[in-house]
Amino acid sequence: MCTGHRPQLHTLLTLVVVAFCAPAAAQVTLQPKMGEPVPGLTASELLRFDEGKIRFEQVFTAPEGLGPGFNDDSCASCHALPTTGGAGVLDVTRFGFADKGMPFDPLASQGGSLLQANAISDPCMEFVPANANVTTLRITPSTFGAGLVEAIPDADILALESPGGGMAHFVQPLEDLLGPLRVGRFGWKAQVATILTFSGDASLNEMGITNALVGTENAPNGDPVLLAACDTVSDPEDFADPQGFTFIERITDFQRFLAAPPQTPKSGMTGEQVFNTVGCANCHYSIFITGVAPETALTGKTIHPYSDFLLHSMGSLGDGIVQGAASELQIRTPALWGVRIRSPLIHDGRVTAIDLETTIDQAVGWHGGEAATIATAYAALSAVQHDQLIAFLDSLGKLEFDMNGDGIVDQNDIAGFVGCFTGPGAAITPDDPCAVADIDQDGDVDLDDFAFFEQAFEGPQEDCDSNGIWDVEALLDGTGVDTNGNGVLDACEVNFPRGDCNQDGGEDIGDAVFALDVLFGGTPGPSCLDACDNNDDGNMDIGDPIFLLNYLFGNGPDPFAPHPGCGVDPTPADVVDCVNHPTCP
Repeated sequence: MCTGHRPQLHTLLTLVVVAFCAPAAAQVTLQPKMGEPVPGLTASELLRFDEGKIRFEQVFTAPEGLGPGFNDDSCASCHALPTTGGAGVLDVTRFGFADKGMPFDPLASQGGSLLQANAISDPCMEFVPANANVTTLRITPSTFGAGLVEAIPDADILALESPGGGMAHFVQPLEDLLGPLRVGRFGWKAQVATILTFSGDASLNEMGITNALVGTENAPNGDPVLLAACDTVSDPEDFADPQGFTFIERITDFQRFLAAPPQTPKSGMTGEQVFNTVGCANCHYSIFITGVAPETALTGKTIHPYSDFLLHSMGSLGDGIVQGAASELQIRTPALWGVRIRSPLIHDGRVTAIDLETTIDQAVGWHGGEAATIATAYAALSAVQHDQLIAFLDSLGKLEFDMNGDGIVDQNDIAGFVGCFTGPGAAITPDDPCAVADIDQDGDVDLDDFAFFEQAFEGPQEDCDSNGIWDVEALLDGTGVDTNGNGVLDACEVNFPRGDCNQDGGEDIGDAVFALDVLFGGTPGPSCLDACDNNDDGNMDIGDPIFLLNYLFGNGPDPFAPHPGCGVDPTPADVVDCVNHPTCP
């Protein structure tokens, strides 16, 4: 933290950004958002990341090789949340045949164990064979931080093995069939060791794109006659672009260079101590140091994935499918980084809830086998310990300065940051909600932190009184007044009608569309979502645009009519909304 004489705030900021007050603090940097590249890539590596993302989002068609059977037509269709490369809500089906005392049969001759649920024509459509007595769903895992995970030395994962407490899965990389086996770390069964293997395997099995690693199409339910009739594109369907990179190489670059999810605060939360004491960290191992990778940006980096990448026997969570050396009861420990924005959870997506606490409670409740005693210990936590643990898990995926937790640092976070601004010498602990604004974790929110808030801020830095200073600076140095604490200078308040969700000065169909967009993550909401709470139930949810649409088409009450607490005798044409009067119901 900086001490001493405080000059004008807007002049000091440049000095803070350049010098950051002390050499030790100069090492503090903003964590990347999910979907951004790892820090430190060279210009050529960044170009490969960008080109890879374009191909990752490419939508394939049948003439380009899609099919004949496929689960989706692009990588990004499944790896979509909260942005390209993330997890997904879509699931795929695995099937097979199990008979007591007999080896598991994946029914490969009948198209197993992965079902391709779509096809380029109806005759090519696969189905689960009648003799399959095991079926399970698998949801899409995230690829954030994949290159860093790939760079973990095999020996460091092997060191975490223990009798009855986790097993490494040795597998053969497709790009090195004559080389040594590697420790698997990707996939629900840790059945993949490298990103390139994953790219080649998924390109074929999820989209039907044959490539240099897997050059033979999947016949629909194993029927070669159907394959000959359905597939007319010559193999391999993946070929080099003008720069010499194949599709699977391009998407490998994108995944390899994706940053790990942020964690804020980075350390020190009491909830992590509870996490460790309960035993969660026995499998959700917190820290690795990457080995020597081809890229400096991936070499020798300390990462916190919260996974040991080992297989564990999970009892009731077993999926019944055998893959390689992974038994029907074994599941690879999923990495918890970024968990605050992930739903559904569990390999088959059985846990979907509206809030993190409920999701985690339900997910832990399903843990059996090796994790049964940990689930019991979790259930026995006191209310305080439970809340501390959930708060810690909520930090996994949270951006610095994301005061309202919506995944973006913008106008909606200004009021929260200003409210947490202490100046030098306060005592903010990692458990304090304001710790999200203490980027250097020195116990206060001061000018050092504001310099980074300014960097992290997305959108225009408003100067509504045209004095050449960002309005936030005026709020911090006391020259600006914000009576209602909404992050907008009183001199610059604009009173929008309560139903004017998009704040364009009118109430129309655009507000309902905007509200739907906010609900489904397409657009950041206004500074107070009460402006869109048309049905006055205290929540911004699907009921509000429905309520508004009913009114607009003459089937419901007027959402713009006065309601208690919003001004004195307001009229429908001049309602002071809850953006400016947060005490309204």
